[in-house]
Amino acid sequence: MRSSFRYIRPNSLNEALSCLAEQGERAAVIAGGTDLSITIRKGELNKDCVVDISRLPEAKAVELADGALLLGAALTFTELIRNPLIAKHAPVLGAACRCIGSVQIRNAGTLGGNVANASPAADSVPALMVHNARVLVQSLASQRVLTLAQVVTGPYTTTLEPGEIILGFLVDLMPSTYRFSFQRIARRKALSIARANAAVLSCQSSEGKVIDFRLSVGSITPRPCRLSEAEAHLVGQIPSIRLIKEAAELVTREMIRKSGVRSSTEYKKPAVEGLVLKTITDVFRPYL
Repeated sequence: MRSSFRYIRPNSLNEALSCLAEQGERAAVIAGGTDLSITIRKGELNKDCVVDISRLPEAKAVELADGALLLGAALTFTELIRNPLIAKHAPVLGAACRCIGSVQIRNAGTLGGNVANASPAADSVPALMVHNARVLVQSLASQRVLTLAQVVTGPYTTTLEPGEIILGFLVDLMPSTYRFSFQRIARRKALSIARANAAVLSCQSSEGKVIDFRLSVGSITPRPCRLSEAEAHLVGQIPSIRLIKEAAELVTREMIRKSGVRSSTEYKKPAVEGLVLKTITDVFRPYL
C-alpha cells in the first residue's frame, strides 16, 4: 500500500509511452478514473505513478478509417452517445453507453477503461463484440491489433503487458439494412451494474430470411464471446417465436458449458433466457 504517488499528464503519446516503458509495472494508467479513483481513495494503489492519457489526441479520435470506425480509448461514454458517427455506424455501442451508470459516470468513464477493467458485466463489451471490434494495443516499441477475447482473458484479467495501453478500437460499420438491440438486466433500472447484458445485430432478406446474425451476452462466460451456436441456429431461417426460444436455450447451454453450474445458475439460466428472448424478439419484431 502506498499513501503517495506521482501524477503525470504527458503532452504527447510518445511522452506517455516513454514514461510507461520506463516505469513498467510501477505505473498505472488513468483516463476517466471511475474505477482507479476508488482504489486511490482507499489507499490501495500499489504504484509509484499514475499516467493520465485522457487528453492525448490519439486517444480521443473518432474517425472513419479503412472501412471501419476508429474510436479512441479515452472517449467518454457521453462523447460516444453524442457523436453522430456512432449513431450512424455503431448504434449498438451508443445504446450500450446510454445504460452505463449515472450521468456523472458517463461523463467521466471511458471506453478503453471499461474494457481494460475487464469486468464481466461491462456494458460496452457485448456491443463491441457484435461490431467485430479490434483493440489497438500500443507500447513504445510496437502496436498490437487484437480481438476483445485476446485482450480480456477472464474476470478482471487482461493480456496487457507493462508499458502497454489500449489506444483505441476499430469497429465494423453497421450497414443501414441492419437492425439492432441492446438489453440488460440489473437489480434496478438505473445506477446498477448489469447482472447480464445482450447485444444483437441482424440483417434479413426482403423475404425475411436471416442473412447475418450476431449475438453477444455479457457476464455469462469467463471471457467475451459471440454465441455461435445460437447465431447459426437463426441464420438462413425466417424468424419465429419457436426459433428464438430455441436460440435462447442454446445460449444458456453454452453458458453452463463454459462457466459450469454454480449456486446462481438456478436464477441466472431463466433470467438469461428471458433476456436473450427479449433482445432477439426486439430485432425481429417487424417479421413476427
